[in-house]
Amino acid sequence: MLKCHILTRIVGLLVILILASTCQQQPGVSLQERNKDLVLNMNQQIWNQGDFAVIDEFYSPNFISHFMPDGSELKGLGALREEIKKHREAFPDWKEEINHIVAEGELVVIQFESTGTNQGSWLGNPPTGKMVRINEFSIFRIDKGKIIEQWLMPDIYNMRKQLGLGDP
Repeated sequence: MLKCHILTRIVGLLVILILASTCQQQPGVSLQERNKDLVLNMNQQIWNQGDFAVIDEFYSPNFISHFMPDGSELKGLGALREEIKKHREAFPDWKEEINHIVAEGELVVIQFESTGTNQGSWLGNPPTGKMVRINEFSIFRIDKGKIIEQWLMPDIYNMRKQLGLGDP
């Protein structure tokens, strides 16, 4: 009888632990606030600091990015790492300052200003040594605490113009 009582208590504790681990990890913090924090932290660590090691912490393995200016898509974490690496080689001092952030359900929208000095090859063009300052918009879809999808709209026209590369 004692074994049964102990076993019942252990099972009860396990059920409580399992239920607690599936509940919100930050009581009182809304899904929208957690999603905004995810995007803000990702932006700071990956884009502003160039820390590729944390990509897995922020992005789903099934991540897909839709690049709005030309309709291209980037799929998976390997492709994302490579894209960020190439971009930071072209603009080693790249910074993104988020001016506006809005969250609704699983979506987070940001408007931000990006700056950087072109010190490496960019889109097949040699380095210009010129600094750029552009506005961008991104919409992120968050699933299970990770970014699974993004729609990105940078001002490529002004970026090319500032670099002296002409119209896209």
